[in-house]
Amino acid sequence: MEDVEYRPQRSLGTRTLVKACTGAAAAVLLLSVGNQTPALAYLAAIPAVLAIAWFASYAIQRRHLARLAATGIESRRLRTRFIPWAQIRGVQVVERVQVAQIAVRGSRAAGRYGSRSGAGARKIAAVKVQQANGRWRELALPVAWENAPDSDFMSKAGVIKDRWRAATAETER
Repeated sequence: MEDVEYRPQRSLGTRTLVKACTGAAAAVLLLSVGNQTPALAYLAAIPAVLAIAWFASYAIQRRHLARLAATGIESRRLRTRFIPWAQIRGVQVVERVQVAQIAVRGSRAAGRYGSRSGAGARKIAAVKVQQANGRWRELALPVAWENAPDSDFMSKAGVIKDRWRAATAETER
């Protein structure tokens, strides 16, 4: 059985990257104007710090990975965690917001289901695995985001469940 690898969608983090570039441009603009007015040079620190935070957030989002190997699942966010199939009790899909509830921009429901104050994308659905100790761990991918929905999310979750069932059936024999 060959390894299956899930990586983030291309559109994931695009808004964050645009905000980071805008913040960096604002900091440069304030610094260039700050040569005549020293107070503006100090004010440039605010968009510079925000730009650094947004660039870091983008880099972290793009680093996410999930790999299904013959021996288990490797899930990578900031650090890599490996969970052997034998230590997994269950796999489930967690839907935070149903796809039918996602608001169309400009509708009255946008306040209820849109991103909190427009600050980044929310997860719509993710895959969780229950470990042998009873704890649930959410995998880094596959994830359906509000701004970057994954049309193949349910099939990817099905592949994870099938791999888990096949691996646990082999160990029970």
